[in-house]
Amino acid sequence: MKLETERLILKPLVKNDAPRVKVLANNEKLASVLGLPHPYELKHAQEWIDMQPEQIKNETEFPLAIVSKIFNEIIGTITLRINKNNNRGELGYWIGYEFWGCGYATEAVNRMRDFGFKQLGLNKITASALKRNIASTKVLVKAGLIKKAHSDKTDC
Repeated sequence: MKLETERLILKPLVKNDAPRVKVLANNEKLASVLGLPHPYELKHAQEWIDMQPEQIKNETEFPLAIVSKIFNEIIGTITLRINKNNNRGELGYWIGYEFWGCGYATEAVNRMRDFGFKQLGLNKITASALKRNIASTKVLVKAGLIKKAHSDKTDC
């Protein structure tokens, strides 16, 4: 499975990607807006990647690396979780801090949204962002998801 955009390749993570995921995810600013453990250790990345082939095979989740075509390296991740009972999906994503503000998240969300609707035939795709994660809320709005405010997070 491989999805492409103008600047990105979205593809399954492999064991060798764990050190890169660890480096990107081990950032205090990223952890503060996502709720990731900090420090983010190699074992966190390895355990997460080890679960993924089965999830993709069962079509319950599609966790993918976001790879920059320019840098030829992983710059973040995006996941589409599938609720088969309701034929719905939920997006989750993050971009490494050094790549914030470049439009990569919006590009990846748009491509994954299209994959969910066109290839998987989903009826609805949602995503959430903590209120303090203003940039992520902007990404979801740019991607055409409708904003609904809740007490501590924004659902789109």
